[in-house]
Amino acid sequence: MRLRHIEVFQAVMETGSMSGAARLINLTQSAVSRVIANAESQLGYPLFKRTGGKLVPTAEGLALFEESAGLFERLEALRRTARNLKTGASGSLRIGAIPAISHKLLPDVLASYCRAYPEVRCEVRTIHKRQMTDALLARDIDVGLDFYAIQHPGIESVLYGEGPLYVMGPAHLTELLARSKAPLIEVLKQIPYVSLVGDDPIAINADQLLAQAHFPEAAVRVQTSQLAEELVARGLGWALIDFLTARQADRSRLSVLPLQPAVACPLNVFLLRNQPTGLAARSFFETLAATLKTREPW
Repeated sequence: MRLRHIEVFQAVMETGSMSGAARLINLTQSAVSRVIANAESQLGYPLFKRTGGKLVPTAEGLALFEESAGLFERLEALRRTARNLKTGASGSLRIGAIPAISHKLLPDVLASYCRAYPEVRCEVRTIHKRQMTDALLARDIDVGLDFYAIQHPGIESVLYGEGPLYVMGPAHLTELLARSKAPLIEVLKQIPYVSLVGDDPIAINADQLLAQAHFPEAAVRVQTSQLAEELVARGLGWALIDFLTARQADRSRLSVLPLQPAVACPLNVFLLRNQPTGLAARSFFETLAATLKTREPW
């Protein structure tokens, strides 16, 4: 029996009539009758007989129905998979992102993505920069998100967005800046510096800039922009932050100003080099790009 024979045969068995099968699978009744006749011709025995005006399966038909049921269910599963693959709507996606991206960007991206592709199972791991390479190479994650690029021959960095670095300071920083009329970098020398840890790329950029301006060493170093924000809000100093954290910072208790001179902060997606990108991941990248576009300009 051909797959078409099985599909039509199953429809007739389920509905009990040629007309019911025709409605179920969107064929004409004559087309259903032709397919059944062709199947019976191929097999060499009848699948149905008419008894009292009703269509009744033969013993052979009942045996084939029982055997073909599992095959038909697998065929339907195959069709669903094929449809889902076309839209990227199935499978799983494991995402690794640094805390700032996990907390400030991913909630919006995932809200849109999960609504559009409800059959994709998403797993998010909040990891730090130095863990990103190992997680990708060990295939613990499919996609990584972080600021700046990763320099590794096995990993590809793809730029998805860019914004400036910002200064986050105490609420009176704006007033202090207006009174002094000095450049921002000079005013900041009057306030303790809360830095990210030394291996963070933002911290590396900041340290280079501040060394050139002869800044004193940071009083406190922390791992996340979220902790830096809380310390600044409690009067411990000022911090340098990414554009995502700056956008959502609480301006009722903080001053948030673009760093001058400006320093770019690129947002990158990381993938294993020379590996095929699945449709679930490609759909995620489209959602990410669309979400970033709604937030510009920074």
